[in-house]
Amino acid sequence: MPHFYISFAGRERDRIGVECSDVAMARNIAVQRLGGYLADHPGFANEGHWRVTIDDEVGRTVATVIVATVTPRLPDEPEQ
Repeated sequence: MPHFYISFAGRERDRIGVECSDVAMARNIAVQRLGGYLADHPGFANEGHWRVTIDDEVGRTVATVIVATVTPRLPDEPEQ
């Protein structure tokens, strides 16, 4: 079974190795890991966006998951 490595941007030293049947399965695991991390570290959500990278066995990036938090501008706020 292929081996993939999942890492959060800025936390590459903590990358996680997983065995998955394909890239789609590795991407799903990456999303689950991000959800778990945000549940355990809610302050991390204040950073505004996150990038999770999935690399294959030889170090090629095969998928990237990007999640962003956007605060809507209220109608009475002036544009900047």
